[in-house]
Amino acid sequence: MKARRPIVIANWKLNGGIDLICTSVASFIGKHFETDIVVCPPYLYMRDMLTFLQYSELRIGSQNVSRYESGAYTGETSAQMLKEAGCSLCIIGHSERRAMFAENNLGCQVKVQTALNHGLLPVLCIGETQEERAANTTKAILLTQLSEGLNTVDLAGKDICIAYEPVWAIGTGLAATPDMVQEVHQFIRTELTRLYNEEIADRVRIVYGGSVNKTNATELLKQKDIDGLLVGGASLDPGHFLAICEQVSEQAMV
Repeated sequence: MKARRPIVIANWKLNGGIDLICTSVASFIGKHFETDIVVCPPYLYMRDMLTFLQYSELRIGSQNVSRYESGAYTGETSAQMLKEAGCSLCIIGHSERRAMFAENNLGCQVKVQTALNHGLLPVLCIGETQEERAANTTKAILLTQLSEGLNTVDLAGKDICIAYEPVWAIGTGLAATPDMVQEVHQFIRTELTRLYNEEIADRVRIVYGGSVNKTNATELLKQKDIDGLLVGGASLDPGHFLAICEQVSEQAMV
């Protein structure tokens, strides 16, 4: 079995509703997995989903988290609120947040620390655009996002997850090959060793997100440094998402 327990994260984005919650949770009832499975629905449905989870191994997470603890910040949701709502993790710095809502590395660093302070698992997303990959600056971009996003963050005795999501592969149907992803994940782990130490780098789970589906999940998880998946569109199909989770669980036992 893999030394690091795999994790599969479903990011529903601005999709879903009560029907999807019911069918998704129902498909997981009574099943056991050798992996952590977390669904991140829209904020509005977190409590609804939580009521169904007692019969499955699913957990809920958040697609974002505020950098603020409390105050006059209309529309924001704090880490403490998420924790009280039953969340176990929060996605931070997703490429869509960076591109559409001008989130930057410094803001991500504050959010990572805030999440850790409240016992949430931060999932820090990093990734390059097609133009950056074509210019052969992928590693430089990732290093900047990683080092600035974790600057001053103390990971001693704390867990964090890194999600590599190449922007050019999100929602495009284009997926990086397993070998390409492994090369990047190995680079990320090496840089985590440099930023922290080998012990921390070895236990950090690095997941891949970018047009993940049931046809490429197994091959991706065969790679040494791919510890899970961040699933977007495919997670909106309960049967498809279940198949992905089953493949990840089976691969974890190899």
